[in-house]
Amino acid sequence: MGVKIKVLPDTVINQIAAGEVVERPASVVRELVDNAVDAGATDIFVALESGGHSRIRVRDNGCGMARDEAVLAFERHATSKVSSIEDLTHLGTLGFRGEALASIAAVSKVKLTTRTRESDVGVQVTMRGGKLVNVQSIAWNEGTEIEIEHLFFNTPARRKFLKSPRAEVSRIRSWLAHSSLARPSIRYRLVSDGDEVLNLSAVDSRIERGKQIFPPELMPLSLDEGGIHVEGMVGHPGQALSDSSGLVIVINGRLVSDKIIVRAVREGYDSMLKDREFPIGYIVVDLPAEDVDVNVHPQKSEVRFRRSDQVFAVVRGAVLSAIRSIRKPMSTEPLSLPPVASPHIPVQPATGLRADRYVASPAPEFGRLAALSDVEEVRPVSAPSISDTVARQPSFFSSTDLVPGAGRRAFRFSDLRYVGQILECYLVCELEERLVVVDMHAAHERVNYNKIRTARAEHKLRVQKLLIPEVVRLTSEQVTHLMEQRELLGELAFEVSEVDHERVAVSGVPSVLSHINCTALLKDCAAEPVSAGWRERLEERIDHIAARLACHASVRSGDLLSRHEVYALFSELDEAELSGACPHGRPVVTEFSREAVESWFGRDR
Repeated sequence: MGVKIKVLPDTVINQIAAGEVVERPASVVRELVDNAVDAGATDIFVALESGGHSRIRVRDNGCGMARDEAVLAFERHATSKVSSIEDLTHLGTLGFRGEALASIAAVSKVKLTTRTRESDVGVQVTMRGGKLVNVQSIAWNEGTEIEIEHLFFNTPARRKFLKSPRAEVSRIRSWLAHSSLARPSIRYRLVSDGDEVLNLSAVDSRIERGKQIFPPELMPLSLDEGGIHVEGMVGHPGQALSDSSGLVIVINGRLVSDKIIVRAVREGYDSMLKDREFPIGYIVVDLPAEDVDVNVHPQKSEVRFRRSDQVFAVVRGAVLSAIRSIRKPMSTEPLSLPPVASPHIPVQPATGLRADRYVASPAPEFGRLAALSDVEEVRPVSAPSISDTVARQPSFFSSTDLVPGAGRRAFRFSDLRYVGQILECYLVCELEERLVVVDMHAAHERVNYNKIRTARAEHKLRVQKLLIPEVVRLTSEQVTHLMEQRELLGELAFEVSEVDHERVAVSGVPSVLSHINCTALLKDCAAEPVSAGWRERLEERIDHIAARLACHASVRSGDLLSRHEVYALFSELDEAELSGACPHGRPVVTEFSREAVESWFGRDR
């Protein structure tokens, strides 16, 4: 017997459509807030009961709707934002499909109350399971309030898959905070079971909004190029997470996920992020509406760019420019980081700081650190792990950073008063009643890496011939891996040739780091096979090897530095870009406030 084709009833059609738009209470809030923004609201209030399972209420002071419009709004594909197919290429609104209210009403009990400025009286429309129950006039202020009760009451199979109320509140709070980055002139409030959990006042700029949500120690970025405007804030590579949940992306006012932007941000960090590390922060991109397609996902959570290569280049350039300013010490003050976005409560600055308490010892004449003996690889400074307890993650910026108009001094390594070397690797210093610790290996690694890159960029990376070629013994597999990278090594002024299936000969090394231990470096490079597509990512791979080269050329744990060598290193760090992080993204310098040190010994009690 053949399958009979039939037209589905409207109730089933609406519930299927609702499944594409409404997944959970957070989906409802997103749709209703988007509509409030489109209505010109400057104040949006969201109230939840039981995480939105029992009730969701969204109120705004926007333009409101007339009586006929309020009823028509619950029809599928009823919208005031699109009139023709051409409108889809120039969308400037958030909720344009006309599906939100119809989809929400199909799986809940809805009460919409609204009034326009021109009306003397408001209107209230009540819906139940997609059916119109009542329409009545009511006294009301200008704007709209939508109350959703018992989400999925008529689809119990979907209701049982809802997350816990606490999880929903967290998701809604995070989404509201992140989406507010697009429109800082709007006030956003969220109340859960009578408790206010979010209150973001209207501010003048996205950067100011970002400081309400993210740690203020993040680095601001801004770039305009080719009709594309990028702004935002990004964190130190040492704050990186194991996934992209801490990176917020807003495209033309929409909170979205986008692989192109994520990749551009990661590449902007150069070599300082590992393969599975992602920075924290937010990126806002504005470009002509016709250059971005927002109609590629039912929930409008993804976009497609017409000029994706150009967008990628501008975002990468903006991030790269921002992180070049990293030079400040890591502070041990705790932060609250994404993905749980919350208003930042400023930490009160330490009291009693006196800039003249210590006078930094004079730095000796600038000079290069001598090559020291090769010992075991140094381990980075131990830092708090980043997990669910992200609030313990330290800040990488101190109160001594240069703040325009604030009269504070910019951090300089040469201003440190060097005290001594501990644990064979760390340089202990003082600065304005703070304990400052420098990882000497990470610091020297940054200096050497910058020298290599600068010399290569200026075509000054010369080969220094070895009087007697150095023969390095490897396994046959390692020889194969190394010979695959011969072209890359040549870009860094290495001359390497194959002697036989278990040996290679080094006849030339980069003159800028002529004292390097070739055996250790080549074994390091040979241990890792070249991944597919490296020719397309030639610069990335060369930077990767340059970072290894800098590591092997740097002082190691166990090397003892003289005071002269310490201050020579500090002088070089002051001249170096990105001197606050090594090429692998680890912090170079950290600090502890006097209060923190005194708390170790109970003097704060």
